[in-house]
Amino acid sequence: MIGQNSLFFLLISLFFISVEPKPKPTLYIIGDSTVKTGSGNGENDMWGWGSVLHHYIDTTKINIENHAIGGRSSRTFITEGRWDNLLPKFKKGDFLLVQFGHNDESPINDTLRARGTIKGIGDESELIFNMVTKKQETVFSFGHYMRRYAHEATAKGVNVTLCSPVPRNNFDEEGKIKRPRPFYQDWTRSIAHETKVDFINLHE
Repeated sequence: MIGQNSLFFLLISLFFISVEPKPKPTLYIIGDSTVKTGSGNGENDMWGWGSVLHHYIDTTKINIENHAIGGRSSRTFITEGRWDNLLPKFKKGDFLLVQFGHNDESPINDTLRARGTIKGIGDESELIFNMVTKKQETVFSFGHYMRRYAHEATAKGVNVTLCSPVPRNNFDEEGKIKRPRPFYQDWTRSIAHETKVDFINLHE
């Protein structure tokens, strides 16, 4: 038989087990320097939007991890192994914000960064000998890489939002932001629609 004291402590233990809080979800962010500049601490008064997001989100209910890094494109965030390192951390109910495009306009192959992607969202590819890594690499379209982020994260139960690039810091004579043709904005929207994930038009 269980004594009264033992029964009391057993019930108390079961109560605390039953009300143990679920782990908080995590909001993961990936992108380029417009999402996190440098270490993300405002060096030289330069900030990426991901570094100030905690001012607008209740971090008692959700964690924020900003994995964006300057100079990367939708392609090089993958080819450097950053995406594969992040995938195992995802759990069902987490969130992911993705913003690329600024550096995807760079050359596909050069001796400086070799970070560009094929323009568009199609199935085109190009086999190159990467002058930076000194290895052969198949380069795909911007849409191919964005599609991969959406598919692989949602397969893990993550809520994905694709973001268009923010406008560049270029102004005309009237002080208005110069608006390039909205290629990356439209391409990102198209991939979000195709993969059935959310889209935020940060360009606007």
